[in-house]
Amino acid sequence: MIKILIIIVALLAGLILAPELSANKGYILLSIDGYTTYETTIISAVLIAIVFYLILIAIEWVLRKLLSMNSVTRGWFSSRKTKKAQKNKNLGMLALFEGNDKQAHKLLEKSAARSDSPALTYMAAARAAHNQGKYNLRDQHFQHAYDEGKGSHLATGLAWAELQIDAEQYDKAQKTLLDLEKKYPKKPRIGDLLAKVYPELSEWQSYIDLLSRKRNPLPLSEEDRAEKLVDGYLHLFQEKAAESGEALQLFWDKNISRWMRKELAYQKAYLDAQIGAGNDLFAEKFLLDKLNKQFSLELVPYINQCVISIPAPFILLLENKLLNDPENAELNQTLAYLLIKEEKSESAIERLQESIKTNPNVKDYALLAEQLEKLERFEEANACYRLGLSLAIAPV
Repeated sequence: MIKILIIIVALLAGLILAPELSANKGYILLSIDGYTTYETTIISAVLIAIVFYLILIAIEWVLRKLLSMNSVTRGWFSSRKTKKAQKNKNLGMLALFEGNDKQAHKLLEKSAARSDSPALTYMAAARAAHNQGKYNLRDQHFQHAYDEGKGSHLATGLAWAELQIDAEQYDKAQKTLLDLEKKYPKKPRIGDLLAKVYPELSEWQSYIDLLSRKRNPLPLSEEDRAEKLVDGYLHLFQEKAAESGEALQLFWDKNISRWMRKELAYQKAYLDAQIGAGNDLFAEKFLLDKLNKQFSLELVPYINQCVISIPAPFILLLENKLLNDPENAELNQTLAYLLIKEEKSESAIERLQESIKTNPNVKDYALLAEQLEKLERFEEANACYRLGLSLAIAPV
């Protein structure tokens, strides 16, 4: 109803105003630079304005369409590049597993930036570069991976450290791992890798501290931990012994706990270090003290390993032990060696004969034969040589 009223009003207005407008059209005069003029009626000017407006709308529509097509085109090219990068990444991963490191690195490096997982792709590219010995390029890729993957810093750092260890870049690996440990103190894998790095850098105290820590301990059995600790202390003892016998003795007295000083494994490590460094006087004193206070057959062989300056106390000690165990081959053999050094051939012969009864060996037969020759007991000496020779050529 309202629409009909509007139409009727428009028609009436046209009927009333049209004759007036057609009789009095009016005009518009445009003057440009004082010489050029444009003159037209108002109705024509209005029509021209309307046409011009419609032309502007048409141009706007065309431009919108063109710009929209450009955006679609850009999106298509971008999507194509992303798909190509994903394909190259997959091909690069396969090449890496196949051992084709050069091709793998080329594909992975090219696709990393547009990959759906840039950090992993950069890490794979780093491994490919590492396998070719391009360590600087490897480090660059790991840095990109670290920057790209905000949630993968730990994984990136651990992979980086592993390859640094593989390349024997232990100083760099240590720095990488210590930086990680500050941020991720509860991750056991960091400790595992540090346990490989410290021995290579001869940082034995740090190695021992790592093995001994109670908080976040390394995932080792008690047996493995104890074995590694003894090895760590052995190397630390060797460093101290290389300085001087007194330095190691002082370290033993002040830094080694009482329970360790009672442990046979640590006593043997101390003796190995002192004897290896030529500190025989310190080894001799330590050995005599331990054999008197805490006798163990495992310490007896050290008597022959170090240069004994005063054999008498050791001879007396062994003779006393043989009263309770006269057939012990280890005791008889060690005592015989000491008696030979003291040029007591008769007594040495007796001990060698006892030792050979339970532990016949070529070396003791030869020593026994030499001592018998000194006493001009040549027939017995020849018999010992024959027995030793037959033992040497006997099939195992």
